[in-house]
Amino acid sequence: MKTLILIRHANALSAYEARVQTDAERPLSQAGLLKAAASAQELLRQSLRPNIILTSPLLRAVQTAEILAQHLQAPVSKETVLNGLHDDRTVCEFLTDQLSEHEVVAAVGHNPNIAYVTHLFCKQALHFSPGSFAVLNFDDPHHPQLTFFGE
Repeated sequence: MKTLILIRHANALSAYEARVQTDAERPLSQAGLLKAAASAQELLRQSLRPNIILTSPLLRAVQTAEILAQHLQAPVSKETVLNGLHDDRTVCEFLTDQLSEHEVVAAVGHNPNIAYVTHLFCKQALHFSPGSFAVLNFDDPHHPQLTFFGE
């Protein structure tokens, strides 16, 4: 079954709290580290093991992806198209292409991009809190179906 897992990065510190200069450098908070691990455990409970975890190159997304990868034993690939600054349709096309190469793809990104992409794929409006994820069944690529939403 072709499956796409769309994940919003877990809770991050503000730039001020983290004492960093740019938004891209913001790390996960302690709560974010725990949330990413909990999301990974929920994916395991759902028997979802991605072949690859694609991630925005921003630190908080990379850290989320790395925690998921540790639990799910999947490789991580940094992809600029997931940084939240690209057109939502471009992101959809990129993810669809990835599903032609892999059976199960996980993508870690940012809001509102993750929510918009989910809506474009399955016509459902979801509120993605940090660390939440949507599982989409792509057996019919013209009509992907939301099969699970984890908060």
